[in-house]
Amino acid sequence: MPLLLILMGFEFGVNVFGPLLPQVQTDFRISAESVALALSVYHGIRLLINVPAGRWIARVTLPRALAAGGVILALGGLVVAVAPSFLVVLAGRALMGMGSAIFFITVQLWISRVATSDNKAQLFSYQQVFSLTGGALGPAVGGAVAGLLSWRVSLVLAVLAGLAAVVMSRWIADPAPERHAPPAAGVDSSAGPMRLREVLGPGMGMLGNFFFYGGMSVTVIPLFAAQVIHLGPGAIGGVLMLGTLQRFGAALVGARLIRLLGTRWTVLWSQVALALCVLTFIVIGSPLGLIVAVSLVSWANIGGSFIVALVTDITPEAHWGTALGFNRTMGDIGAVTAPILVGFLIDHYGFNAAFTVVAVVLLLTAGAAAVLIGTGRKPAGAQPAS
Repeated sequence: MPLLLILMGFEFGVNVFGPLLPQVQTDFRISAESVALALSVYHGIRLLINVPAGRWIARVTLPRALAAGGVILALGGLVVAVAPSFLVVLAGRALMGMGSAIFFITVQLWISRVATSDNKAQLFSYQQVFSLTGGALGPAVGGAVAGLLSWRVSLVLAVLAGLAAVVMSRWIADPAPERHAPPAAGVDSSAGPMRLREVLGPGMGMLGNFFFYGGMSVTVIPLFAAQVIHLGPGAIGGVLMLGTLQRFGAALVGARLIRLLGTRWTVLWSQVALALCVLTFIVIGSPLGLIVAVSLVSWANIGGSFIVALVTDITPEAHWGTALGFNRTMGDIGAVTAPILVGFLIDHYGFNAAFTVVAVVLLLTAGAAAVLIGTGRKPAGAQPAS
């Protein structure tokens, strides 16, 4: 529970920035295309550091890694808050991305180490619930503070979230203090070399999941709701919040499905279902239809919470740091490329083309993951924490 509370606060901090974009654009007198860089640089920097961060996290105590992520997030938020130019904003956003990469991989590794084969799905479903709670509250509170005061004051919330992670990390013990750091190469030689398919298979699933998030949740749905359904900002926010709330239930249902079908099939079939539900947006033309479509994709995305569990199911524990970093990198590739691609499709071919391409990407990545994830070796099941 302490770890989940830290996670909720951290998600709150990293998500305050989205609603601030209009004010940032106005203050620095830059184009919409330029201000969007403040979003892309956050994910872009993680493409470079996820894997080395994962290897480092696997070799240090996890409270130390949590604190490092919090310090870097707080520093990045402070840089953005006092930035005299937009270039400094981008530098601060890059620091925030670095802090988030370290923090989230640490949380994933932490849960994987304390979980057993019986409760792993349940623990990751709790992670999703607390993560979604922080992710939902961050934009709402950050936007409200920006409206009442200024966008710079809103960044104080990110600074406080980072500092809270540093302070609270001192109150919880390392989940596996008896485990010594791996040898200099970062890998226990008894585990053998890491197989490419062990990381590439779940990585394809994560790429599809983040592509959906970056393409649909962040880009297409808000634009479609405004331009086609003619909803205002408040109504759009309400619809997105409704979708987030329903994902709480989906995460808990997914944990039960894993007990029946296993992690692999729950993840893969839910991604197929998600692709089919994305296509329902093509036939809607009313606010009620939009609510139904958003609800469908929210409940279909039950497997996205458990891709990390799949990584640690099929990868030996000695490789978890590298595997989790690679998995996060694959996801960030999807998050970076999706808004660019769907934005181009909307401008040149319309919303239906964007919906279709998102669905096709989900199906292709699910198919690639199914091929790459074989029965393989199974030494990676987490052991009970002592």
